[in-house]
Amino acid sequence: MRFLKTNLTVIMYFVFAMIIEMIAVFSIEKSPFISYPWIGFGLLLIISGVMIGIKSEKAKIITGLVFLIIQSLLCMIMVVLFDMAGQYFDFGMLNLRNDAFGILENIPMNFVMFYTAFFFCTIYVVVNFRRYRRNEYKLFSRKKRMLFGGIVTVVGISLLTVSLYHLNKTRAGKYENLRYSTDNSVYNAYGITGNLVNEFAGGLIFTEKDNLSDSEVEDFIYSEISDASYEYGISKDNNVVVILVESLEWFGFMKNEYLPNALPLTDEQYAELFPNLTMFYNESIVMTDFHSKEKTDISETMSILGSYPTTGYINYDYYEEEIPETIPNILNQFYGDDIKISSFHNGKKEFYNRDKAHISYGFSEFCSSEEMYKMNEQKMKDKNLDKEIMHDYMSEGERNLDSEMIELCKDKMFPKDKRFFTYITSITMHGMYYERENLADNKKKLLAMLGKKSISEEDAILIDYLTTVMDFDKSLGIMMEDLDNKGILDNTTVVLFGDHNCYYQWLSNYVKDIYDYDTSMNYSDLYRVPFMIYDKKVGHRVIDKYTCTSDIAPTIMDLLGIRYFSNLYYGHSVFSKEESVIYSRAYNFFVDDGIVAKSLSRPLYRASDVTDKDWDDFVERGDFLIEKLEYCDQIFTNKFFSRKDNKEKFIAKMKEINDIEP
Repeated sequence: MRFLKTNLTVIMYFVFAMIIEMIAVFSIEKSPFISYPWIGFGLLLIISGVMIGIKSEKAKIITGLVFLIIQSLLCMIMVVLFDMAGQYFDFGMLNLRNDAFGILENIPMNFVMFYTAFFFCTIYVVVNFRRYRRNEYKLFSRKKRMLFGGIVTVVGISLLTVSLYHLNKTRAGKYENLRYSTDNSVYNAYGITGNLVNEFAGGLIFTEKDNLSDSEVEDFIYSEISDASYEYGISKDNNVVVILVESLEWFGFMKNEYLPNALPLTDEQYAELFPNLTMFYNESIVMTDFHSKEKTDISETMSILGSYPTTGYINYDYYEEEIPETIPNILNQFYGDDIKISSFHNGKKEFYNRDKAHISYGFSEFCSSEEMYKMNEQKMKDKNLDKEIMHDYMSEGERNLDSEMIELCKDKMFPKDKRFFTYITSITMHGMYYERENLADNKKKLLAMLGKKSISEEDAILIDYLTTVMDFDKSLGIMMEDLDNKGILDNTTVVLFGDHNCYYQWLSNYVKDIYDYDTSMNYSDLYRVPFMIYDKKVGHRVIDKYTCTSDIAPTIMDLLGIRYFSNLYYGHSVFSKEESVIYSRAYNFFVDDGIVAKSLSRPLYRASDVTDKDWDDFVERGDFLIEKLEYCDQIFTNKFFSRKDNKEKFIAKMKEINDIEP
């Protein structure tokens, strides 16, 4: 009883901290259990030991309350991060904090987590300060207090350091977890606080890990050369336009059996609202089973580079490195000044650090909204225009219009006197979706065609989304007409894809009627988005094999007749027989057709029609992808291509396998 009275404050802190942690994990994972809790236990023991050593009961209570509040705030932030973006915290996210809040329009509040934290912090304060006022507590002698507190602290430090060392001592542990872990997530594995501490330890302390030797990396890189598909080199001398369309979904311009809650319009009505996307679809190579589960910056880089490290973010952590394996850098080495390679985005230049990263990727020019506003002013002066071509809607709280960007920049994007590789990242379709003044005419036209008097909240969001798609459709029309008028459409390959599903306001879930793994629909279809290639030399066809974002870069090189070292690229040409598998860098899980898995040993979802043979095939492809992930990580963390001899060897070997003079 004396022990309880003397240490009730510390015991309540320890128990309440564990409850808050478990409720936070439950809020995300629907299970409160933590399989490897030793990091969190160690931290709690250190704090408890410090509290035991404090003589003043009032100071002890306040110390425990401060740490409970800090833990509650951190847990709420991580829960909100997951609710908002579906992501788990990792150390590299610290570089993305400004970008996340720069595009954010609202923050979802998790009231379960908030009220849980508030309740236990309140109980802690009321009980302990009541005891304090009534003098219902006992004190250890100074000697016992220091001894007992010291022992608890030392045990906590030992448990914490041993746990962190065990998790971070080797490079291989991460990849073994991808193969064999049976946890649902890092929060089920370590807890929210444990994962936070582990990520900071890995990012700040355990930065030096055993590395593969250069010879091992070289052997892996150069051991495999891509095979030529049946369309290899058909577009060898073509111009190329790659368009990353923000949040583009199939339900943005059509309705089919996979989209049960798409707007009830006829095919003719969809074609009237979206004439250019309809034409593009009917005349393109259409990948009907294409999937993407990444954030915009990663999808963008994946389509340019064909790979992505699992540690850090290229745009911030590795943009100063040499990255010779990107398509722009390869084209620069092969064709030099004979090709113009440029990138355009009608958002701010520092967003995702694009103004620096895209130069490393090999673009000779990155044109952002800031440059576009200057171009607009100059064109108005030169042509004596009263009305601006591109307006700065971002300063007024709305998205800039893609149609205005294309109209303004089309001569820079698509020069008629020089071959070009142009990359365009759109912005108008970025969520959230609400009534926008600059899209009012689109909405009026859509509502008139729909003819509904009563519109549900979900359909109202869908309608506001479709008004943004109507602007992109207009953009596409401006581009295709300009290419045609310049006489270069027949010699231009246009690649168009959605960077990720429309997860804002749960719109993709609503239209596809997929909310969780217990669904009559195929859960992996939640991430099924458009990927189309317009190329007159290939014509229209439908490819229904499973494809994903990592297939884009290999497909472009295949069409252009570029052989490459396939171990550097996660995917395959869509024209080859091989199928790829997604490992989502942002969301830390695998996606295959009918499969979502935390590891190759832990399916989160497996469709009823996925056979054992299908699963074994997924595991085989996933295992090889993990091997590529490991070597890709080594290339970036070890700055492999930033060493002059390694870069020059890569360039020389690329020219050799493509029969290009050194």
